[in-house]
Amino acid sequence: MIGAIDLEGVLAPEIWPHLGDHFRVEELHLTTRDVADFEELMRRRVEALNRAGLTLARLQEVAHDVRPYLGSHEFLDRIRRRCQVMIISDTFHEFAEPVVERLGGYNLFANQFEVDAQGRIAGWKLRIRGQKARVVQGMKSAGFKVIGMGDSLNDLSLLESADYPILYRPVPALRQRLPQAPTANGLDEALQIFVGIFRSNGGRI
Repeated sequence: MIGAIDLEGVLAPEIWPHLGDHFRVEELHLTTRDVADFEELMRRRVEALNRAGLTLARLQEVAHDVRPYLGSHEFLDRIRRRCQVMIISDTFHEFAEPVVERLGGYNLFANQFEVDAQGRIAGWKLRIRGQKARVVQGMKSAGFKVIGMGDSLNDLSLLESADYPILYRPVPALRQRLPQAPTANGLDEALQIFVGIFRSNGGRI
């Protein structure tokens, strides 16, 4: 069994708004909850970064300070006893790898930046955007049952593809799309849902 779990908003804070606060760049506070079109959102972010003269290295200095939510490490440590854990996120490797290491060093499926000769973000490679369902289907094709957990509409394909979807503090639109899926309003509740799934499959933690 595999737990395919979103990062930002579930296990750790959103990184882009953290950058927006630090550098006082308003556009960086926008997330997929505000702008549904991810390509448009990224264009606005990159344009704002370039106007501010911010390099990827400078951004990483701040992004790498992000810490997981309290209890996230312990939550993952509990469920990893019964399933493999993979973090599937629309974030970027260059920002998120340190926070994933703080969570316990799980496999991270995320996007990557393209950088110009001056060290500024020039573009991005969407390795995950629109591919979450394909990643989950690959796991299922290999014989694994998949528990998916996410909080926003950008996690919809992951959740719809999973054998066991879990909504984590979901936006209302996501709850409307998956009204039958169990909802967790905190990691303790999420753990109990995972435990129930493990038990229904003959296991326990």
